[in-house]
Amino acid sequence: MIKAIIFDLGGVVVNIDKVLASWIKIFKVKDKKKFWQEINHEMIPLCRAKISETQFWKNVAERFGTDYKKIPKNLLTKDFRESIRLNSKLLELISKLRKKYKIAVISNIIQQHSEINKDLGLYENFHQLVLSYEVKMTKDSKEIFALATRRLKVKPQECIFIDDIEKFVNVAKSYGMNVILFKDNRQLKKDLEKLLK
Repeated sequence: MIKAIIFDLGGVVVNIDKVLASWIKIFKVKDKKKFWQEINHEMIPLCRAKISETQFWKNVAERFGTDYKKIPKNLLTKDFRESIRLNSKLLELISKLRKKYKIAVISNIIQQHSEINKDLGLYENFHQLVLSYEVKMTKDSKEIFALATRRLKVKPQECIFIDDIEKFVNVAKSYGMNVILFKDNRQLKKDLEKLLK
């Protein structure tokens, strides 16, 4: 029986298309989806608070063959608040789900973005938050999922984890969670209905 539903933020609850579009221009990439997957991989040490933003962009520049000097200063935080949009339809669904299930977040996130989410009132929608920069763990490892289940007082098989990055979905699945790879709200609703029958 499902007792908890756990959401990723960026790319699921928070629409970051505008942010991504500005990065794509800088790095001149053609495959948006592949770029987003790769950026997520590069962000892991940053989201664990192990490297600086400068080092992160140096790594990205090297990976995509871009001159680091062409990357604007504070690109990760510059205009972030103005560029993101909350997925209001999904937040409506979360509000309904909250009545019956424990609702949580597991997010690979930096402190500056987390503070913006908090200011926007986003975190009020969730019973529990597992934020990478606070716990020094990220979704490429089962330990962050284990921490979430301990905090929620549930077993892995009693959870559904939702993320738009296939790699992270696979880690949660290997830990024993039910998973949904997020594509859009419509598909998510259908997949949730199947799992919550």
